Amino acid sequence: GFHAIKMRSLAQTAMIPASCSTTVPAKPMRQIRATFVAPHRCTVPLGSPSNHTTGQNRGNALVAHVFDNKNKEDYGDRVIACLPYLLPLLDAIPFGKFIFLQYPFVARAMAPLGPLATLYNTVPFAPFVAFLAVYIGIVNNTNLSRFVRFNAAQAVLLDVLLIIPQVIMGSIFRNPGSDSLSLQAYISTNNTIFLFVAISVAYGMGSSLVGQNARLPLVAEAAETQVGRGPF
Repeated sequence: GFHAIKMRSLAQTAMIPASCSTTVPAKPMRQIRATFVAPHRCTVPLGSPSNHTTGQNRGNALVAHVFDNKNKEDYGDRVIACLPYLLPLLDAIPFGKFIFLQYPFVARAMAPLGPLATLYNTVPFAPFVAFLAVYIGIVNNTNLSRFVRFNAAQAVLLDVLLIIPQVIMGSIFRNPGSDSLSLQAYISTNNTIFLFVAISVAYGMGSSLVGQNARLPLVAEAAETQVGRGPF
């Protein structure tokens, strides 16, 4: 009797219809499934301009650093410090005649100085007056900043150095066209002098415009002696 009742209970339990079975709610299952199979999402989207933005920020920082006026010379001093470098450049133009013929783009780059060079070389005593104006009015003017005076002293000394090759070349190359070797030496000497002065002037003017102190070869030490050593 007892065993028969127990067997009937087990049979009834096995025959429970599927519609009556317990089911797990769909919404929690989707959440659990998403936790395991959801793909990893990159925090930086494709095509992000982060690299471009970083490079742009660096460029802006460089420009700000170059033209930042804090603890540097003001813009008026920068411009005044550039002007004396025109003196050696104007005196070096005759040495560049062969470079101007061989490389016309250099002549075109120097063309804006043409009217000033003509005035400088045609007005009597213009070079001498310009030299004295820079030396007395800027180099020895203690009312100006040391930054301006130092650059002016370098420009004056660079201009004085041009006297040496002029004297030497006048005595050695009296007739440079007499033979090909002499002519080649004459051309090379002129080109070397012009390139040295032009590069020195470009470096000096560029550094002055951004408020940096340029030390030119051959003249920096003498310029410091002229204006006195000390902070700029």
